[in-house]
Amino acid sequence: MKRKPKASTAGKKAAPVRKPQGTPSTVEPPAPHREVKISKAKGRPMLVWVGKRPLERVTAFPAQLVETFNPAPERGAWQNLLFHGDNKDVLAYLLANGFRREVDLVYIDPPFDSGADYVRKVQLRAVSGTAKIAGESYSLGEQVQYTDIWANDNYLQFMYERLSLLKEALSEDGTIFVHCDWRKNYLLRCLLDEIFGAENFINEIIWVHQIMGGSHEKRFPKAHESVLWYAKGNGYRLREEDKEVRVPFSDYVRDSMKQDEQGEWYYERRRMSRKATAKEAAEKAHTRTYVPGPDADTVADDVWDDMLSYQELPNQRQGLDLYPTQKTTRLLTRLISAASDPGQIVMDCFLGSGTLAVVAQQLGRRWIGCDINKGAIQSTARRLQTVVQEQIQSSKDDSKSAPTPPGVVVTKEDRPPRPASLAFSIYRVNDYDLQIQHNEAVNLACDHIGIERTRADAFFDGSLGKRLVRIIPFNHPLSPLDLEEIKKELRSRPEEDRDIVVVALGLRPHEKIL
Repeated sequence: MKRKPKASTAGKKAAPVRKPQGTPSTVEPPAPHREVKISKAKGRPMLVWVGKRPLERVTAFPAQLVETFNPAPERGAWQNLLFHGDNKDVLAYLLANGFRREVDLVYIDPPFDSGADYVRKVQLRAVSGTAKIAGESYSLGEQVQYTDIWANDNYLQFMYERLSLLKEALSEDGTIFVHCDWRKNYLLRCLLDEIFGAENFINEIIWVHQIMGGSHEKRFPKAHESVLWYAKGNGYRLREEDKEVRVPFSDYVRDSMKQDEQGEWYYERRRMSRKATAKEAAEKAHTRTYVPGPDADTVADDVWDDMLSYQELPNQRQGLDLYPTQKTTRLLTRLISAASDPGQIVMDCFLGSGTLAVVAQQLGRRWIGCDINKGAIQSTARRLQTVVQEQIQSSKDDSKSAPTPPGVVVTKEDRPPRPASLAFSIYRVNDYDLQIQHNEAVNLACDHIGIERTRADAFFDGSLGKRLVRIIPFNHPLSPLDLEEIKKELRSRPEEDRDIVVVALGLRPHEKIL
């Protein structure tokens, strides 16, 4: 006996990209959506806020390929990944598709809860000029992330969930940098202690920049921000040998340098134990540190005052008008150089103008970027295309250059790192474009709902358990005519007794369907 067709609706979903663990990523067949379990935070202390909900599992939606930039195709090579969508959805997708414990470094510059209204300042560059976009036209998720105006409890829950997901993505030796300022520094520190463990705190880096906001009658003006650095485990290391991590001595240290009886240069730094006696303090108050000379350098300490934020050179200011808090490439260069090696994966899920992706590309790292704002994805893609083209041209110029003269030694530090990849792909997650071919739309729906395709059937698209599935073209809602087609098909199959599931993007309003 035939049963009446059952109607259901499907959201707008898509086909994913997958990276096998430990190998370069390539585009592979779609994987069905599924729930991803998240490890419980066990650190202490634990913050409590209204509405706190531990993140135990998330739903992984598929990803829809938008475009690929690949000027120098190489079979089987890794493709860097740029995602448009809510970072919670993107991180869930990555965890479900081979990236759990695969990311070596995370840098995020999340909203500071500053009360600033960034949304209404965002501009998108169009072919015909620059068009401003009113904040009211943004989605709810974009307004939440880009207005930077939060209720405290909502902000904490938002960051708690994303930090939990990022921990799952980090490799066992991976580390995370969280950029913040005085407004939420102390709360983020507690969240990170809870999720990563207080014992995995590495540094609070003080980034000194130009005074912001001018002078104030009742307080000192702001002139720094913080970067909290945490490890997932104890297997990380500081790449102190990297030239980007070594900085010139301060004028104070350089002026205090002396030479001993053998002519070797040193400077003295005051070091003593809290438990030292007065005599011990007098004897050990100053410790000599020997260096090659006054022009030598040393590993950067935790106060960085040699790079003013938001002050790039004119040819480095791409996107600065679009993002008033765009960070300098020098900051990201030092962070990435200090905590990762060429070829490793770095990620930023609050990508903004794409500075992390640009620096990672220049430093020979593989990268993953994500942002909820379409303008951010467009701006980042343009910047990256420029960088990649420059790398290709530089490689051609090097191959044509004269050989190194005899006696001249070219060190590793003199050569820029080789790009890990010259290609990147852009994907959408849970925010899809359905103005596409019907076959692709069918794949998206099947991937999300878990439909098993039946390509031998000319009418039905697949099966869901013991039920047949018919997917209505997404260019119109379900109508009585669609159901009449199904009934007509069933009349031609008198032996068919399975139930029918109809997948559509809704029903026509004010119209009786069944």
